[in-house]
Amino acid sequence: MAIGTITSLGLGSDLDLQSLLDTQREADETIAGLALDDIEELQAEEEALSSVQSQLLSMKSSALNLSLSSTYLYRNVTSSSDDIATATVLDGTDIGSHTVNVSRLASASSFISDGFASETATAYVPTTRQSTDSYGAVTDTVLEEGETLTINYGNEEDPLTFTITGTAGGTTVDDLLSAVNDDPTISQYVTASTYTDDDGIHIQIESATGTAGEDGRVDVEGSEGVTSFTAPKEELSFTVGDGEIFTLSVPAEISLKSLAERINDADDNPGVTATVIYTGTGENPYQLILEADDTGEDNRINIISQPDGLGLNESNGEGYTMTGDNAISFAAAVTIDNTNNTISFEEVDENGQAVSLTAEIDAGDYETAEALAEAVENALENASKEDGNNADYQVEIDADTGLMSISEAGTLESVTLENAGSTAAGTLGFAANQTITPREASLNAMLTVDGITYQRQKNTGIDDIVEGLSLKLYATGSSTMTVENDTEDIVTELTSLVETYNTLLTEINENDDYDEDEEAWGTLARSSTIRTLKQTLQDLITTTVDTNGSISSLLDIGIEVNRDGSITLDEDALNETLNNSYDEVVALFKGTDDAEGLGDTLNDSFGSYALSGGFLQDEIDTIEDKVNRLGEDYEEDMERIEKKYEIMAAEYTQLDSYLSEITNTQNYIKTMTSSSDE
Repeated sequence: MAIGTITSLGLGSDLDLQSLLDTQREADETIAGLALDDIEELQAEEEALSSVQSQLLSMKSSALNLSLSSTYLYRNVTSSSDDIATATVLDGTDIGSHTVNVSRLASASSFISDGFASETATAYVPTTRQSTDSYGAVTDTVLEEGETLTINYGNEEDPLTFTITGTAGGTTVDDLLSAVNDDPTISQYVTASTYTDDDGIHIQIESATGTAGEDGRVDVEGSEGVTSFTAPKEELSFTVGDGEIFTLSVPAEISLKSLAERINDADDNPGVTATVIYTGTGENPYQLILEADDTGEDNRINIISQPDGLGLNESNGEGYTMTGDNAISFAAAVTIDNTNNTISFEEVDENGQAVSLTAEIDAGDYETAEALAEAVENALENASKEDGNNADYQVEIDADTGLMSISEAGTLESVTLENAGSTAAGTLGFAANQTITPREASLNAMLTVDGITYQRQKNTGIDDIVEGLSLKLYATGSSTMTVENDTEDIVTELTSLVETYNTLLTEINENDDYDEDEEAWGTLARSSTIRTLKQTLQDLITTTVDTNGSISSLLDIGIEVNRDGSITLDEDALNETLNNSYDEVVALFKGTDDAEGLGDTLNDSFGSYALSGGFLQDEIDTIEDKVNRLGEDYEEDMERIEKKYEIMAAEYTQLDSYLSEITNTQNYIKTMTSSSDE
């Protein structure tokens, strides 16, 4: 039902006044609705222009990135041997290669205890007992007549037992000492002595054999009323680096496991982790290990005191070295062949067993000390890796003395170079049966970078040798770190630029002319901006920049213009250009002191169209104004039509009523006339 329709309109007059009113209204609304068609066309054009604008903004973003210095600061770093060392690189780092020779990795200081039967075995077995009572003089009585003092020595499961009984008149302190020390049956196992503290004189009974652990255990028990004997306080104390002394009270009979827990749980633990390991060999396969949490010499553990029988000895941080007796001359090249290339040597395994190894030096003429030292080092390490302990050897030849030194930074007890089986021994300057002697092995990493030797506390995050590089070391050996330009972003931006350019060109071509199939003009056909933009895009592709080199336009870096106006990027050609003429590519986009870069040119040109205040935005704004104005006009027209037909509907209603009255009057007259005739 049309607005303004009166359902009874025309009933009184029998005239189709409603149809007449609806027909007139429909005609008026049709005329007003032409504005909606205009709005629809304008909105389609605005949408098309906005799409062009969006793509131009995308191209502008790529151009802007190509104009920025930061785009050309990205770097990649690769390692020739990732298993030796790797690196990370900061943006802007100078490109080039750096040779890294790792001769030693940083390691953590550690100590390992003697072996124990189980993790619950006693870590501190008392070999000394002290009286809890004190005496004013050595003539004081310890045992009354008939009282006894029993001394047990050795493993508590089957100890040797000695009993001293108080004599008539009582046994004094001196008497007790004599009873123990003057009896060879007893004194060969334990001795008795006194010591004095603030309380007075105390009696001390201790092992005379020097045996630690259960086999040296000492227990002392008295009969009722006799002083008791306790184990003296023991301490485990050590330092880490230059730190303060860490001291832990260790009670007698504490288990190996409990001692490790007590160390780890200590609030003032200076950075050491205690672990009980199971070696799986021998009758006592459990050992306590103390290991520094951090690597390097600054974290070396130094044991100051430890409970008797624990037997902590340095594990990692001790090494061995030997130096030849005779100088090696390089006046002529040192020749190594099958007559003098064999080194027979021994390593000692973790069970204390000697392992005989044979190393073979690569044959050749060695003209420098460095080359020969490296060859010997490789030979020793290869043999150790194949059949020995995979030890880390360092070999050097002193530039002043000409003497070769061989060092090993592992945990072996001894290494012997056996001249009898070593054909190379004489050539290398070693006398018969020289033995490597203990030395303190550095816990620092040692590496040579570009010919300069450095030591560092750790294997990771070494960022103070080559500016911009952070090294991470994995193993000994040599690796080359190569810093190159990271061109990925350049390729990405150019690829995006080309793809968006082609998409935009296709969209313009499809919408800026008459569509014969649709028999309609394209949404961009009326845009003057689009006509100029198309030519601008084509001109920009061939724009040249004076880079003071052979590269002056996009056409020189792998971009080609096709017959249909689209462009193609040859990535292989681009990558080759970036590899061979990187600086010229940078100059092309960034510009030089004398010329603006293509990146800025493209950025400014795209911006002149796409940014606020640009050609496209102005045209879009104009269209939006038209759409708003047409919309307002349409609303006003529809309101006017609504009011018009409200008035007309009222007037037609009055007309219908008037005609109805006339009709009724006519019918009345007619009726009256008919009655008169009768």
